[in-house]
Amino acid sequence: MNVIVDLIVFSLQKSGGVSVYWQEIINRILIQSDCKHLFIEKNDKTENFFRKELKIQENHIVKEKTGLFNYLSRYREINLETNNKSFIFHSSYYRTLSKVVKKNNRVKEIVTVHDFTYEHYSRGLKKWVHCYQKKKAIGAADVVICISENTKRDLLHFYPQFSNKDIRVVHNGVSLDYFRIQELEYENNSSFFLFVGSRADYKNFDFTVKAIAQSKKYSLKIVGGNLRDREILFLNDLIPGRWELCMNVSNEELNILYNTAFALLYPSSYEGFGIPIVEAMKAGCPFIALNCSSIPEVAGNAGFLMETLDMSSFNEAVFCIKNDREGIIKKGFVQAKKFSWEKCYQEILEIYKEVYKQLI
Repeated sequence: MNVIVDLIVFSLQKSGGVSVYWQEIINRILIQSDCKHLFIEKNDKTENFFRKELKIQENHIVKEKTGLFNYLSRYREINLETNNKSFIFHSSYYRTLSKVVKKNNRVKEIVTVHDFTYEHYSRGLKKWVHCYQKKKAIGAADVVICISENTKRDLLHFYPQFSNKDIRVVHNGVSLDYFRIQELEYENNSSFFLFVGSRADYKNFDFTVKAIAQSKKYSLKIVGGNLRDREILFLNDLIPGRWELCMNVSNEELNILYNTAFALLYPSSYEGFGIPIVEAMKAGCPFIALNCSSIPEVAGNAGFLMETLDMSSFNEAVFCIKNDREGIIKKGFVQAKKFSWEKCYQEILEIYKEVYKQLI
């Protein structure tokens, strides 16, 4: 079985959920004896944290027909110097093969759709360009993989013309790096909340800071990228001396944070999946999240889901965690077992095998 994976996502971001997804999938592709794999990648070395962890041999890298690579390459159809071959093409971020490549070869295209953040929250040229590329990739695909039922619903809402497409739901997984560390088991004097990931407007970071500001007891540890000046001023105004930014955190370090936090606070208004919630559950960390988009699908009956972003709901969540911490953690362990990268990969591999039979 011949599979060609486009690694464009590692050139578009230094880290992030989509990079995690592809590192986990590609790591497993590399050890499959029944899968002949090639990867499309630009010439210069990427700064992506997760790409650096992948051990891809040079003879498994195939270059595009054009040697030029710039920012606009992410929107360009891919040309390959290959003829009369049978292969599966899977792009890591909405690129498609050129008509010439598809005419000269026997090809099946697969696309993974992670979320519809741009459709929900962006506007102007940025939104138009992204949506055009995504729509084109979905239209060209023989199989569309959605990472949650919620993402599938969004797809059919925004692009109902694709309702007859072969759409499969394959949930994301969670790294084995997250687990409960008995010697760091939570003690009642642990008093920090954890905020993990992007701080885009729909992630409701401001609500997080306001919630922490209610009580002098709690502090906040922020795992993510550099803070903007506005964010620093906001933090110093509301919770001076009670916040810490943790950058370039490894999985091992993040696991320790999950194990020692009072709870993960994840008040995002929209998620395609919500990997930090599963990481927290697997590490024995309660979470407080908003009951919307994919969150209830991932959370199950674990953690605490707020119906609205208000302080009374937040305070109720804190009260519940204080009073039934171990019960909440046990429910989280059960729910986290439903998700694994190995399960995710095996489901993708079955899709590969199914569509490849149509080529031979």
